[in-house]
Amino acid sequence: MAKSISYITGSQLLSLKPRPNIAIIDVRDDERSCDGHIAGSLHYPSGNFYDKISNLAQDVKGKDTLVFHCALSQVRGPSCARKFANYLEEVKEETGIKDILILERGFNGWQSSGRPVCHCNSIPCKGLLAQLVCVACLLPLFLVPIVNLLPLLFDLIMGKIYQLFGWEYRKPERAPPACPIKPVAKKDTKVSEKAEPGQPDSAPEPVGAEGLKKD
Repeated sequence: MAKSISYITGSQLLSLKPRPNIAIIDVRDDERSCDGHIAGSLHYPSGNFYDKISNLAQDVKGKDTLVFHCALSQVRGPSCARKFANYLEEVKEETGIKDILILERGFNGWQSSGRPVCHCNSIPCKGLLAQLVCVACLLPLFLVPIVNLLPLLFDLIMGKIYQLFGWEYRKPERAPPACPIKPVAKKDTKVSEKAEPGQPDSAPEPVGAEGLKKD
């Protein structure tokens, strides 16, 4: 039986999501197909939620934690979570569900925080697309250091080869790797020297007048 209904934050759900004992139930309606969804979530629209509630009970067998959400988790999400809790009390069957939770700020808060969103049309969602997107976003973090290390690795290998033949390997001059952060130009703090009072400013030397004598 479900013990109680409480709230869970997006960061907490992100850490719990990989566990096989948790199920995410999305009760939004048509906006799911347009806005995307949390990878691996089950879709039970609030419009016909009670009619499909027995199907949901079958889909979450083997789970002990359920997380409900709608767009903002203010009306539809909490309402469906309460309906499901009441259903479990009515059927009086041991389902193994220990906690029923509501995602704070709903899907909109999850998405606005930059957490992974899936746009697949699979039923049920397998979450593969979201995983691929996450991997694609992380690729530059690994590729840039690897590319910068390639010249060093080349010099190391060539040095070993030259050493086998008793030769001396001289590293070619290379430009340092480009820095992704452009340094800010420093302002010129040099103060122009001013002429002292009473002294005339020095006149510029004439150009091309050398060797000419005044009459």
